[in-house]
Amino acid sequence: MSQDQKRPFRVVVVGAGIVGLSLSHCLQLAGIDHVVLEKHDKVVSVQGAALIIWPQVARIFDQFGILKRIHETTVPVCRERRRWPDGTINHTGKTVQTMSKNFDMPSIIFDRQRCVEHLYDGLPDKSYVRTSAKVDRVEHTESGIRVVTTDGRVEEGDIVIGSDGVHSTIRQQMWDHAAKDDPSAVPETDKNCFSTDFGGLFGVSDLTEDLKLLDSESNVTFGHGHTEMLFTQPGKAYWAIIFKDDHHKPPVRRDGSEQAMEALVEQYGDVPLTDHIKLKQLWKQRSRAGLLNIEEGMLEKWHSGRFVLVGDSAHKASLTYHLPLCLVIHTDPPKMTADLGLGANIAIEGAVTLCNILNRETKSDKHRHFTTAELSALFTEYQAARYVRAKAFTDLSGKATRMNSYQTYFGRFMTGYVAPWLAPIQLRKLSEAFAKGPKLDYVPTRTINEDAPGWKLGEKKEAEGASAVKYLVAAAAGGVAVSYLLMQRVEGRAWRFGMTF
Repeated sequence: MSQDQKRPFRVVVVGAGIVGLSLSHCLQLAGIDHVVLEKHDKVVSVQGAALIIWPQVARIFDQFGILKRIHETTVPVCRERRRWPDGTINHTGKTVQTMSKNFDMPSIIFDRQRCVEHLYDGLPDKSYVRTSAKVDRVEHTESGIRVVTTDGRVEEGDIVIGSDGVHSTIRQQMWDHAAKDDPSAVPETDKNCFSTDFGGLFGVSDLTEDLKLLDSESNVTFGHGHTEMLFTQPGKAYWAIIFKDDHHKPPVRRDGSEQAMEALVEQYGDVPLTDHIKLKQLWKQRSRAGLLNIEEGMLEKWHSGRFVLVGDSAHKASLTYHLPLCLVIHTDPPKMTADLGLGANIAIEGAVTLCNILNRETKSDKHRHFTTAELSALFTEYQAARYVRAKAFTDLSGKATRMNSYQTYFGRFMTGYVAPWLAPIQLRKLSEAFAKGPKLDYVPTRTINEDAPGWKLGEKKEAEGASAVKYLVAAAAGGVAVSYLLMQRVEGRAWRFGMTF
């Protein structure tokens, strides 16, 4: 028996963030040998503030066995408001609350860092995760790969999965290897597909009584060249301002120093997040904050050789909480918003899809090894299953951010006046899309009710879909007409729309 036949199929995952830890859960549940390499000295997420977990990923977390604990440590959203640039209320919505009702489960909004902690603490075996393991290079052997870390340690395996974010080391390693082995394997456009037009200042502040906020509410504020978000959980306020910045392609690293953040607060400090809270007030009460570029883009090819990418290393969406409802029409799968954290949700879906394929191919023989041609077929199957859905989120999230930050007159009109009229349609389309999300096909769910009405929407017939499109078009036309008439009666508030009537 050869050495290859003696060793099991093994996966090397790079990056122990939300996606990398989700991969470890999936692989452990499948009984697939692996290691997760994390460059930092501990498993922690410091990028961004709050995160919403939508029903399809809550179902996956239930399969991981961590959903019950998450529900025990979070409070469901009880109030959702969209606001004009002056902080007054544009619309009181029920997106998150409706999802909770449709899928018969409490909504989840919490700190991204807490999400990472739940994923890590809930791992069946934490020994699969190696910290202080920064990748130096990936070498190809006759039948696999060798991942060498900067401290000289080596991890061998059959494939390497890059879940190391938008500034992925593994993506670059993949490109470098393809350039030597098969230059045509990676589209040249992929090497310059990411760009930035927006920056984001994120923070977490103490939820004090003077803020007059509920224990769990969401606020999204439109603005001229910026848009704000404010979410709460007991004792904490999670906030962000997304602002228009210079265009960079490829992206350049942003100065995230305290001085740079102070300069932004000086510029945007009087921007309202509600009718009584301004950014500078939350800044003074912050416990932590960060300044980031909001990268956008998507690769045409997510794999090459024994490399495959999952999450932000392959597709990166802009960040927005509210999608103007006019964008959620007649698409299957629907083109939906990248609501807060929906990029993370879609990335976790990708991890599940890939692991379903790996489990299918190895469940009868854990010592099975694959040629690069066989792996290419499997990775092509994975990308094909994910590409349309991921691209829809990536493209539409950018449009939503631009509408909420008033980049065009049309966007201002649609997000401020038409969107509220289409809320029932958006909620149904979102429910349908969430219901179609993947789950692990080799382990059962544990606590959720998959007979809830929301899950049934993913099974709707094509005829129903066509009927919904006709209703959507009629509703959109009616909404525009009614909105126009209403606008004629609010000339005194026309400044909000940014136009003169």
